[in-house]
Amino acid sequence: MSRDLAFWKYDTGVYLDNQKVYEKVCCEGEILKGLSDLPISEIKRRIDEVFGDYDKPDESVYIGEAGDFVVNLNEKSVVFNCSWSLPPEELNQIIDILLEFGCPLYDPQIDVRFDGKEAN
Repeated sequence: MSRDLAFWKYDTGVYLDNQKVYEKVCCEGEILKGLSDLPISEIKRRIDEVFGDYDKPDESVYIGEAGDFVVNLNEKSVVFNCSWSLPPEELNQIIDILLEFGCPLYDPQIDVRFDGKEAN
């Protein structure tokens, strides 16, 4: 069992249905208008810096002592599929990394985007 942490950035003045963005962009890989392009190589570099002590059997899998995650990146979104055993401190590190790039957390398990806004 695992949980997803999803991240994207809206263009200025745009706010869409977050669940639909998650399904279409994060899960199906579609491109939706209104989402900003993300600096994927910079995000990847930052993840590698913060989680440098994790084993990496490939470019997307990170295995730590207490848990692991798989990161899926595309030009519009970043999704972490995290084991339930991943410690809260490490989940918060993931959230903090993406906040550095202006991407607040969307938690699809509870259908909440932690940006203080609501869809119109």
